[in-house]
Amino acid sequence: MESKKYVVLLQDQNSSAVKKVEREFKVSLTSSENLSSTNKSYDIIDADNGVLYKNLGVAVMDEPDVEQLEAAVNNDRSPILYYEEEREFFAVNEMDLINNVKLKAAELSSLISELESFLNNKPLPQKSLTEMEWGLKAIGIDLAQFTGKGIDLCVLDTGFDLSHPDFSARNIEGKSFIPDEVWDRDPYGHGTHCAGTAAGNVRQDSGKRYGIAGDCNLKIGKVLSNKGKGTTSGIIDAIDWALEHKFRIISMSLASPVKINEKPSPIFEAVGRKALASNCLLIAAAGNDSKRPAVPLPVGAPANCSSIMAVAAIDSQMRVAAFSNGGINSANGGNVNVCAPGVDILSARPVKAPDNLPYTMMNGTSMATPHVAGLAALYMEKFPDLTADKIWELLENTAKPIQNLKYRDIGSGLIQFVP
Repeated sequence: MESKKYVVLLQDQNSSAVKKVEREFKVSLTSSENLSSTNKSYDIIDADNGVLYKNLGVAVMDEPDVEQLEAAVNNDRSPILYYEEEREFFAVNEMDLINNVKLKAAELSSLISELESFLNNKPLPQKSLTEMEWGLKAIGIDLAQFTGKGIDLCVLDTGFDLSHPDFSARNIEGKSFIPDEVWDRDPYGHGTHCAGTAAGNVRQDSGKRYGIAGDCNLKIGKVLSNKGKGTTSGIIDAIDWALEHKFRIISMSLASPVKINEKPSPIFEAVGRKALASNCLLIAAAGNDSKRPAVPLPVGAPANCSSIMAVAAIDSQMRVAAFSNGGINSANGGNVNVCAPGVDILSARPVKAPDNLPYTMMNGTSMATPHVAGLAALYMEKFPDLTADKIWELLENTAKPIQNLKYRDIGSGLIQFVP
């Protein structure tokens, strides 16, 4: 049976505080500055060893004594502020809803297969529609003279298909935080699609534009497996890596469902604050758990933290996407900050065969999130002196309210590039 990891937030990480934790929990903590391609956190963490992510003030330990952790949190002299059991995160594209139905309702398998086949083979838009995809047009990219040049934009997802023809001339850096899986292949396809929206450019077959910040420095962190699943420790590890390298934007098209009235995780709240203090903007998907209009559900983790920008999804008719989560838990945090296009979004997909187009359509708040990340890169290029928190303010202040839609569902509105 797989052991349980716990994520611990430290008030102080000086040497005496770290030694105190090591002594009391009989564990050796390795600083993330000592991690490398041959010394990875998931290989280190076991019953006797943990990892301290020095840029975040967060440690991960394997099977610590929970009663001892609880006592430490209630002890004013302990360096431990908070702890929580590691949780699972998922890629938040609409196809996952179909996969869940498969598992829960085997008797509907033939109908699901038919629907899945339809989504995978959905026809691409005709060339005559516009010169760029509808989502880019909707957020005003046709007015932008900027390309994200010089901005480090990191996508934390299922990896990236480095063989994609649209990215052959790009120098793309990456790292995997999933055991035995590489970052530069993407069997699941989700990460390639998200990276394509944020940092792609134009289709080679038609010249039609689908990406936003085509000249940014694209960075890839594989935090979700080839099945689209990841954990807190892998995401924390990747964020620490990104801050160590001073990346300016982290796009996270992933979420874990939360309950009604559930409070945000102090772990991710602290991580988001650390990122902003390091001049890095964290942007995350609101999640796809809703069944609108009858059942809107709360913004998922980690987007429900006030220090992480939460993105909802709308369609081309300026309606809230049926799956898009909302600010149901606003009293405890968990507001939507902005919305972006997230339905019928065409972007890159892994190259599976010579006769397959390397593009596909997907739906989800996952697809909305990289629109915001790409626009943030344009604004960072345009306003090089603005800090990450000011870029966040700019994205909200320039967003366009949508008539008849609630703040609960779209936050400040649809993101816009304002010349």
